[in-house]
Amino acid sequence: MTDSCFSWSVELPERGARRVGDRSVRASLRISSEVGGEEELPVALAVGKRLKGLSDGPGAPSSRAELLFRLDELSKACAHERMEGLVNRRDYSSKELFSRLVEDGYTRSVSQAIVERACEVGILDDARFGAAFARSKVLSGWGRIKIERELSRRGVDASDIPGWPDEFLSPDEERERARALASRRRLTGKNDYQKIVRFLCSRGYSLGLSTSVAREVADAGQQWHL
Repeated sequence: MTDSCFSWSVELPERGARRVGDRSVRASLRISSEVGGEEELPVALAVGKRLKGLSDGPGAPSSRAELLFRLDELSKACAHERMEGLVNRRDYSSKELFSRLVEDGYTRSVSQAIVERACEVGILDDARFGAAFARSKVLSGWGRIKIERELSRRGVDASDIPGWPDEFLSPDEERERARALASRRRLTGKNDYQKIVRFLCSRGYSLGLSTSVAREVADAGQQWHL
């Protein structure tokens, strides 16, 4: 789209282009104007495709201000669609979803606005996400420490989950799960105690519980070998 002092174009990545690190493939918006000079803005691929469609139509933006306004509108609409697509497949914490939108090329301000609105209407709920995550990991044999650490990494404080940890994993239940995991380990009679301790700690059980269970299981193994 070109006139005497303003022009813009959208460059889409080559088909089959791959993401780099934690960044999804982006489109590039190039703007030339008296106000902003030469500008190149990375935009989310979905936004780039929408802009590309606008560039050939009768309603294409004819000024830098109008283009940036349309860019903001399209970014919000595409980010909202992306959010819906993601949460329809699985639940997300607010921090996870924010990070995912930013990785996809949406600005931090747009991503934050989408996440805040999703939280307001109940699409996102960190306590709900945390409870479901904790239950699934308890069933997978994770200990309390690892569950809390991984929740924190996802932006959820375990103390904000109603009933955590007593309604999810009592001390007796945690010990039984740790013992069941340790009992399935193959014992060789060589450094069994140390190996079990390292294994249980890696699964998120406390050092005190790990050493107690390891001693019990290793001693039982030694008696069996005798």
